[in-house]
Amino acid sequence: MLKRAEKLAEVILRHSLKVKKGEKLTISASDFSSLELLEPLYEQAIKLGALVNLDIFTGNFNVGRADFGNFAKIFYKNASKAQLEDVSLYSLQTEWADKVVKIVSIHDKNFLKEIESNKLTVRQSSLRPVSDKMLQKPWCLTYYPTKALAENSEMTLDEFTDFYYDACNVDYTKMDAEILPLQILLDRGKRVEIKGDGIELSFSIKNRLSLGVDNGKHNIPDGECFIAPIEDSAEGFIEFELPQIYNGNEVEGIRLEFQKGKVIKYSSKSNSKFLKSIFESHEGNKRIGEFGIGMNKKITKYIKDILFDEKIYGTVHFALGMSYPYKRGGGKNQAPIHWDMIKDLRHKGSSIRVDGTLIFKDGKIMK
Repeated sequence: MLKRAEKLAEVILRHSLKVKKGEKLTISASDFSSLELLEPLYEQAIKLGALVNLDIFTGNFNVGRADFGNFAKIFYKNASKAQLEDVSLYSLQTEWADKVVKIVSIHDKNFLKEIESNKLTVRQSSLRPVSDKMLQKPWCLTYYPTKALAENSEMTLDEFTDFYYDACNVDYTKMDAEILPLQILLDRGKRVEIKGDGIELSFSIKNRLSLGVDNGKHNIPDGECFIAPIEDSAEGFIEFELPQIYNGNEVEGIRLEFQKGKVIKYSSKSNSKFLKSIFESHEGNKRIGEFGIGMNKKITKYIKDILFDEKIYGTVHFALGMSYPYKRGGGKNQAPIHWDMIKDLRHKGSSIRVDGTLIFKDGKIMK
C-alpha cells in the first residue's frame, strides 16, 4: 500500500499532469519544508522518464501565495519599480517547461500586510502575461501542510496534515461523474439565480461553458464546478458572513451590490480602507470573473485558505476581477486581481436556479 505522500505524488503526475517520458517538467517548491512530498514527486517523475527542473524559491505567479521563508517580504519591502517589473526568469522557466507542478508552503499568512498595495499591483500586473502563458500549459498546484496553516485552521499540525491528505487523495474520476450533470446544466443555461440568507443575485451565463469535469487537473485538493458570468449581467446583492482574505488582508462583513455587472455599493465591518483600495485601483476589480460551486465532500470546515475553502461542499464562491483565459470556465474580464470570496449556502432556504430549474437546495446539489 502506497504511503499517503507517495499516493499524492502519483495522483499529481499520473492523473493531474499525465507526465510522459521525455517531457520537460518543472517541479516548483516554495522551500524545502515540503520534502515529504517533494522527494516522491521527484523520484516518480524521474522514473517516468521526464526531464525535471527542480525549482526551489522562485516559481510563483501569485504575489500573496507564498512567503518563501521571508524572502518575499524582503523583496517587496525593498524592491524598486524596475525590480518589481522584471519577470525575465519566470518567462524563461515558462518557455522551457511542458508541464508544471507547484508546491506552496506558507509559514506566515500575513507576510504582505505591511507592504504597499501599489507595489503588489505592479508586480502582479508584470507577472500576468507570464501567468497567462503558463495557464495554457498543463499545470497543477497544491499547498503543503505547515504550522502556520494548521494554526490558521485552528488545528494541530498532525490534524491539519490528516485533513490535507484526506481532501487531496480522493477519487477524482468518481467526483467527475458526480459533477458532470451540473456541468451540462450550466453549459446549456442562460441565467443563474441565487437566493438565501444574505444573497439575492442573478447573472447571465449565456454561451459560456463551465468547468467541472477534469477535477484534480489543476488544483489539489479539487472539487468545484465554475463558470464566468457575462461581465455586465450581475444584478442584486451578496453579504459574506465569513471573513474574506486577499494578500494577507482580512475583511469581515463584506456587502456588495451589483448593477449591470458592476459593484455600485460596497461596505464592510472591518478593513474598509483595503476594500476601497481594491475597487478604486482598477475598474475590472468591480466585476465578477468567476462563479463556482464547491463539490468536495471531504472539505467541510472554513479554514481561511482559498485552495480548500472554495471546494467546501454546499458553498459557492465569487471571484472579483480577472477571468481565467480558458474556453471552459473562462471569460473576458481583465483585472490585476482574482479575489475569491466564499458564500456559505449550507442553510435552509438557500437555492440556485438555472433558467428556473432548481439545481441546488439547502446546501445540496439536486439529483
